[in-house]
Amino acid sequence: MTGSIDPGRALVVAMPLRHLEAGAAACESDGSVVLPAGGPGDLDATPPGGRVLVIATEAGDTEVPAATWSGRFAGRVEHEPGESWPAGLPASWVAEHGAPEHLAPAGADAEPAEEEEDDEDDEDDEDDDRPGPQSFFRVTDLAPMARERWIFANELVPKQERGGRSFVPRTPRLLNVID
Repeated sequence: MTGSIDPGRALVVAMPLRHLEAGAAACESDGSVVLPAGGPGDLDATPPGGRVLVIATEAGDTEVPAATWSGRFAGRVEHEPGESWPAGLPASWVAEHGAPEHLAPAGADAEPAEEEEDDEDDEDDEDDDRPGPQSFFRVTDLAPMARERWIFANELVPKQERGGRSFVPRTPRLLNVID
């Protein structure tokens, strides 16, 4: 049954703690927040109202290999490469990422054409490291979970799939979750 909410499934994402905290504040004041997803992953397979579990990364001593935050999926936010970032993103994320490249101030990459030709091989290497198009989704009810509700990596993904103790999905993944 496509589009129905399955209480045993959740969209699992990873995000730096500073963006989760800024996002939770925005969600509390505005009713929802837009979160970056990296790539689209399973965003289109997740029904509105579905559960979102978030693994906080870059959390220092408080980082654990578990989903410690949750929210409700309100939908994918359409965004085409080259457009301005969607409204409603956490202020911390926007501050770190600035405007998309095409919207950078004029003259920001004012290198002479001759140098660009000489560095052609170096530019190819840089292109390989650049992320692909960014995807976004809207979440409601974003908040940290009580300690007894945390869902650890071994409950999310078998050890063979996670490659060790922790699990940090690069893009959103719709997983079977029992808690």
